[in-house]
Amino acid sequence: MRHQKSAGNRLPEKWFRRGLWLIAFIFASFLIGLGGKVINDLPSVEQTRELDDYMGEKGILLQQTRDRLNEEDTRLTEEAERSALELEKQRNQTAAEQQSLQNWLAARSATEQSEQNPEVIARTRKLDELKAKEQTLQQQYAAIQQRQLDNRQQRDRNEKELEQEQNNASKLKEKDDRRIELQVFLYRLALTLPLLLIGGYLFAKKRRSRWWPFVWGFIYFALFAFFVELVPYLPSYGGYVRYAVGILMTILIGRSAIVAMNRYLE
Repeated sequence: MRHQKSAGNRLPEKWFRRGLWLIAFIFASFLIGLGGKVINDLPSVEQTRELDDYMGEKGILLQQTRDRLNEEDTRLTEEAERSALELEKQRNQTAAEQQSLQNWLAARSATEQSEQNPEVIARTRKLDELKAKEQTLQQQYAAIQQRQLDNRQQRDRNEKELEQEQNNASKLKEKDDRRIELQVFLYRLALTLPLLLIGGYLFAKKRRSRWWPFVWGFIYFALFAFFVELVPYLPSYGGYVRYAVGILMTILIGRSAIVAMNRYLE
């Protein structure tokens, strides 16, 4: 009977403690939401700039030259295609006229007619005009190809200079990004470190107090603020900083766990 009564008394206490833990989690969730709103509404330390923002006047001129040369190359390519098509048509027309004249002269030779008559002269003159036009088109096409070559050589030289300017700008941007990254980290550290210190104090001194649900709620909030709001912004510097911080945290947490285990075993 006493055992049953004791078990009956403990059941409401068990659910009551679960309710208090639920209050702790709810309190932590509201603190986390409020903390997230505060951090998100805070003004940024500095906006990250694009690579073009680090380009000097020379780099900007090189970019403009690159765009102009690309447009010129596109235009020359289209012009060369049209010129090549016209030249091909003219070559076909000249070849057809030349073949027709040869056939006609062969027929007149077979019938023993004189080749030095006005019709022969006229047809020969027409063929000469077609060949002259073909030669003109050939020269125009060659001139376009030469302009294409000159434009592409100039574009290649411009690309090399622009690449050098972009490399210099990239170095400046990387240096500036690291500075901004450190500023953002220090800014968040100034907000989250006091919370973590308060959470550590509450864990050490107040976790078994009368108001423990609120204490644990704040501890969860402080841990969330540290690991979610701060750690992702921890500067990398090749991984050295993060690995060092990870080792330090592992030592501190491991030491606390070992001390707690030894106390329990004693």
